[in-house]
Amino acid sequence: METKDFMFDIKSVEDNGIVEGYAAVFGNKDLGNDIIDPGAFKKTINERKNVPLLWYHQPPEVLGLVFEMEEDNKGLKSRSQINLDTQLGREKFSLIRQGAIKGMSIGFETIKEVWEKDIRRLKEIRLWEISLVTFPMNPLAQVTNIKAVVPYQDLPLADEDREWDAGEARKRLADWAEEDIDKYRKGFLWYDEENADNLTAYKLPIADVIDGRLYAVPRAIIAAAAAIQGARGGVDIPASDVPGVKNHIEKYYKKMDMTPPWKSTLFIPEPSLDTQEKKEPSFAGLIDELRKFKNSLEVEQHG
Repeated sequence: METKDFMFDIKSVEDNGIVEGYAAVFGNKDLGNDIIDPGAFKKTINERKNVPLLWYHQPPEVLGLVFEMEEDNKGLKSRSQINLDTQLGREKFSLIRQGAIKGMSIGFETIKEVWEKDIRRLKEIRLWEISLVTFPMNPLAQVTNIKAVVPYQDLPLADEDREWDAGEARKRLADWAEEDIDKYRKGFLWYDEENADNLTAYKLPIADVIDGRLYAVPRAIIAAAAAIQGARGGVDIPASDVPGVKNHIEKYYKKMDMTPPWKSTLFIPEPSLDTQEKKEPSFAGLIDELRKFKNSLEVEQHG
């Protein structure tokens, strides 16, 4: 197996470990006198929908999974998930955020090549893995985005009958945060990290400020759960971030002693999402109905 390294420039880092960028670039001669031609990865992408993300090409040191690859005019664009449940994943991701790790490397097998004097043009490559490395050979590959599920905050719950107005909640959040964007972020489930200073980059609000303290509002959590399933047009976030958002919602549902809609057969009325600012649908009685449904299941199970 051959390897080939590429430089990346980290533009943004977020806690869920998603890395988006170029694992290889086309038409650029690297320090090994190789040039990768457009189309070189086309067949391997069709054959291998994902490959492991390793540390320095060491099979025992798996960082996560490269779950999406495509060729564009620049090169091989990839999206990877570093597994932050492992010590290795946390350590290396921390070094990425620090800027200490500056390279990516592909592990591959050359299928077709053409020599032009001392330059080798790679026409077809079978990709085996992508690795993070410290010292790269090629300065052009870049990580373009690392996004952006807000880490789980485990906020205390507001009263279940508290009304929810997302627009007013956003205003109170902004006042409470006092231009501290990290504090403002705590009231949401997702944001676009590249535009973190823009308040409109924050989606799926679930919290409000009550007596100077941040609380998760049950009706907001229910609205977010419905939106992530597509209610009222859904929410525009990357598909790869949906599981992380759902995971956070499930934790709040557990705190509410409820079952999230994707794990229940009970019909949930469609709320709005960020259009909640315009007009929030009524959730009166919804929580009571959910509890009644849960209790009826318990009665059936116990005869």
